[in-house]
Amino acid sequence: MIVSKPKRRNVPQNLKIDSWQKLKSIFDELLSRNIQSSSDLEDWMLDNSELSAVMEEDMAWRYIKMNIDTTDDQLQKEFNFWIQEISPNVAPIAHQLNVKLVSSPFLDELDENKYRIYLRAVKNQIEIFREQNIPLFTKMQQKQQLYGSICAKMTISHDGKTLTLQQAAQKLKSTDRALREVVYNKINDRRLQDVKQLDDLFDELIELRQQIAVNAGYDNYRDYMFSAMGRFDYSPEDCTNFHNSIKKHIVPIITEIEKRRKDQLNLTSYKPWDTQV
Repeated sequence: MIVSKPKRRNVPQNLKIDSWQKLKSIFDELLSRNIQSSSDLEDWMLDNSELSAVMEEDMAWRYIKMNIDTTDDQLQKEFNFWIQEISPNVAPIAHQLNVKLVSSPFLDELDENKYRIYLRAVKNQIEIFREQNIPLFTKMQQKQQLYGSICAKMTISHDGKTLTLQQAAQKLKSTDRALREVVYNKINDRRLQDVKQLDDLFDELIELRQQIAVNAGYDNYRDYMFSAMGRFDYSPEDCTNFHNSIKKHIVPIITEIEKRRKDQLNLTSYKPWDTQV
């Protein structure tokens, strides 16, 4: 069965996002549209949502294709175009659209049960938006993409074949313990080749994320991300309590399962390469 895309309301059906101007005209129309009733407002919200969905899908496909073949420079270029040209331009105008929505005189006429959660998220995005964070987000996305690129290029050589780490990991399920140990050590050795680069990258990301949080009025990136991800119904403290519960109640169960595995394998010592058999 061939799945066909639904017909779009406002965004051109065959829109190819290869320049900011193609998106800007759609954003500008939404920003300037005259809304004269709650029905108009709902139509505007649907059109705004459709545009967001189209962009999210386009961005997702660029990311997926780039990671499928990390050697393709064109796919890398297309992804970088998005984070360098599209995202920084979208951020301020998307903020303006959020403000337009919550400032509408028809907002109170909307069905509260239908839109309460959505509007809560929009108001939250307005609160945490800071224009000075836009270039920082671009840098952060570039560094996150670099991490993925470094990891995707990791391979090992085994039995005359070049294997990705994901392919190599399948051999850790082999019943041949000697093979498992060899492959496990090859995987670890390969990862350690990039340890300095990855450590430096992680340090840079910590610094960027902390600055983003401070700019938005938060003490740390964790608290900022709780707001950014719309985690309204539980707190960091709730997560800590959950982690402690896992440690207290679940870890002992896992430990017992691993002990049984060791006994079933008839091993006198239990190693990391024994855990997936």
